[in-house]
Amino acid sequence: MKRKLIPQAATVIAALALFVALGGTSAAVTGGTPFTTHQISGSDLADRSVPGTKLENHTVTAQQLNLNGLPTVPSATFAGDASLATTAETAQTAKTATTAGTITGTISGSQVSSAVANATSAENANTAATAGTITGTISGSQVSGAVASATNATNATNAANAASATNATNATNATNATNATNATNVDGDQLSNVSEWSGSSTDTTLVHTAAGLTLAMRCTGGNVDIDATTSTSSASLGMSDVTNAGATGFVKAEGTFNTGNTLTTTSTAPAQIDLSYEQNGEVSSGTLTVFDDAGTCAAFGVIESSG
Repeated sequence: MKRKLIPQAATVIAALALFVALGGTSAAVTGGTPFTTHQISGSDLADRSVPGTKLENHTVTAQQLNLNGLPTVPSATFAGDASLATTAETAQTAKTATTAGTITGTISGSQVSSAVANATSAENANTAATAGTITGTISGSQVSGAVASATNATNATNAANAASATNATNATNATNATNATNATNVDGDQLSNVSEWSGSSTDTTLVHTAAGLTLAMRCTGGNVDIDATTSTSSASLGMSDVTNAGATGFVKAEGTFNTGNTLTTTSTAPAQIDLSYEQNGEVSSGTLTVFDDAGTCAAFGVIESSG
């Protein structure tokens, strides 16, 4: 006769515990979520505890940065727009630049400061110490005395050298100029100012011209002698001496004025000497006033030479 087994309390509790344990393992294996998730906030992190290597590339943008707190960029080689730059190799728009290699845009007068000392190539340059080529138009009020050399300029108020200029107020050399108030060379002509005082009885040079003419002065016993020589051959020269409104002397050489020859005009009182010289199409001409002042002779005037 069989006996009927009755489960003990301890057996029931152990079976129940085994069932619960197996149920939890099943949930983990099948992807269940037996734990509660929690998002980490900034307050949960210690200061300066996240290194840059833990950040995704390009995830920090200007929105997350305090741009006003960033330091000044000391040098920018290429800048699309640079309002203030100490050094700008290439700048499309630069209001103020101490050194600018190439300026491709247009600079107005209000944008150019005195710091722009050198501009190699500039469309418009208001103030520049050295300007190789200026392709724009510069008015007189825009050019300061610092412009020592201007190769090509429509208007050059003050320029030591102006190869091509429509208007040049003050220029030492102006090859082609429509208007030149004060210029040593104008439209290919050389202007030579003569102003000499000497008590010597030997020649004191007054002027050398591009055409080869040389004029010299001697002071001899109350007379003023003007000696003319040439460095060429087959030249022509004429000199007239006018004293007290009357012609007192005239010397000439028609195509026979050669190197080694000397033509002399002598004035015994304050006089005016007119001269004309020609050699192979090159002409020199002018007027000199000469006088003797108690043994010191003087000569002054202007000789113009053209080729």
